[in-house]
Amino acid sequence: MSRVLYIAYYAAYVPLYAGFFFHRCHRYPPWHYSPSYTLFLIVLAGGLAIPPLLKFILRRTDRKAFMVSAAASAALALVAYLVAAAYYYYTQEHPFDPFLQVPPPAFDPASDVTPPGAVRILTLGGSTTRNTWLSEPEMYPSVLQRLLQERHPRQPIAVFNAGMEWYTTRHSLINYVSNMNSWQPHIVIIMHAINDLIRSFSDPDYAAGPYNRLWSHYYGPAIHGRRPPPFAVRLAAPFLEAWFSSIRIRSTDVPLERFVSIRDFERNLHTLVHYAQADGARVVLMTQPSLYKERLSTEEEAILWLGRLFCKEPAGPFRMHYPSARSLARAMSAYNATTRRVAEETGATLVDLAPAIEKSRENFADDVHYTVAGAARVAAVVANAIELQDLISTAD
Repeated sequence: MSRVLYIAYYAAYVPLYAGFFFHRCHRYPPWHYSPSYTLFLIVLAGGLAIPPLLKFILRRTDRKAFMVSAAASAALALVAYLVAAAYYYYTQEHPFDPFLQVPPPAFDPASDVTPPGAVRILTLGGSTTRNTWLSEPEMYPSVLQRLLQERHPRQPIAVFNAGMEWYTTRHSLINYVSNMNSWQPHIVIIMHAINDLIRSFSDPDYAAGPYNRLWSHYYGPAIHGRRPPPFAVRLAAPFLEAWFSSIRIRSTDVPLERFVSIRDFERNLHTLVHYAQADGARVVLMTQPSLYKERLSTEEEAILWLGRLFCKEPAGPFRMHYPSARSLARAMSAYNATTRRVAEETGATLVDLAPAIEKSRENFADDVHYTVAGAARVAAVVANAIELQDLISTAD
């Protein structure tokens, strides 16, 4: 290889490798990378040896024979790639509900096994209600049922967890009106904020177009239905996202006015409460706890990911920005204030959960999702509020 080719190769490859090597190095030194990412860096470092290795091989082999062998290997690799791409295309399946994006928890009135005479409690919300990263007995609705049943041993109590990942107030509204009201719950517990807040943004990985008051711009888990990722992108995406990520993707303080979905959050919440109350249910509105606060420890900041993953927007040809934890803390306070106002205006029971759950790693696994201890504390606060309002005894 000529000197010019050497220089051109390393001028391109060294910045490429450096981008991966210094991935978020301001927080995680290279020796703290995950084993899989460390292996990736080691394999990628092999590219630095390609020019001298190629030069060594060409000096000791017939150039024509080497080129034929290299062409055959490249053709074989291309065939393997095309076969893998075809397999990927024909085996990809993304479960999808035309109205709710993610299929809701299954409920069929014909196969309802709720005990006769039971007080039926329905919990609506997003992933903080569903709690799928915990085992079912550890989820807050399951713990809530046990606590209430212990306090009312002669009264059967059934809690149906109708929360689901990605769900907003709009999802829960559709799910309740078209599905869960058939269960005829006596008590409907609603907790929303973070997923509605996220809809204020048009993250290019999950949204298409500017903000829409119906939130139809934000495809969320259905984005692959609109823009199915090519096989090459699917392979490279986890690594390309890491390239100079600490420089390309940065948090920034944004004003509260930027969280434009709050108006539609309030409208959806009002409507959901209206329909549940019209069906004769006692409605419980809960503010949503989070780890967000003005000052976070390094350990707390390290486990935050929702803003970075779902709220990033272009800030130039090379950069993306997303709301800082401080901005998200202020926004969550505003959305929770909206929940309090809706409870007051509709006469719903308010459980001010946000200040009742300490902002600590003991309670939170990340931005908003609970640990086992956190879910247990949520259930205890809700159970106490239900008892204080005497909702079980007055359920009709």
